[in-house]
Amino acid sequence: MKIISTLLFIFLNTGYRQADPLIGTWKGESICQVKDSPCHDEIAAYHISKGKKPGTYHMILNKVVNGKEEDMGVSDFDWDAAKHTLNYNDSQRGGAWQFTLKDNKLEGTAVFKGVLYRVIHLTKAN
Repeated sequence: MKIISTLLFIFLNTGYRQADPLIGTWKGESICQVKDSPCHDEIAAYHISKGKKPGTYHMILNKVVNGKEEDMGVSDFDWDAAKHTLNYNDSQRGGAWQFTLKDNKLEGTAVFKGVLYRVIHLTKAN
C-alpha cells in the first residue's frame, strides 16, 4: 500500500500531463468532391501545433507531390472540446474547414461558398 501511495504522490506532483492528441503530423487523403473543377485528389500532410491564443491550434496544410511536401496554406483553427472539432472559417473567401478528432484519426471537410469541396481522412503519423 505504501508503494502505491508513493507512486500516486509522485504521479500527481511531478507535473505529469497527458500528451495533447492533436499536436503532431497527420497524413492521409484529401478527396475532391467537385469533379469538374481545378480540384484534384491529393495526399495530405498536415502539421498541428498549439496556437498562440488559448483554445486554438496552428495548422500547416501541405500536399505531397512526388514524395515531397508542397505548401498549401497555414491557418489557426478553434478547438471545440465538447464536440472534439477543429474549425476554421474564412469569411473573405467563403470557406469553412472542420475536422473531428476520433482516436488517432481526423475526419474533415472543406466547404467553399456553400459547396462541399473536399473530404479529408487523416491518421496521426507522430
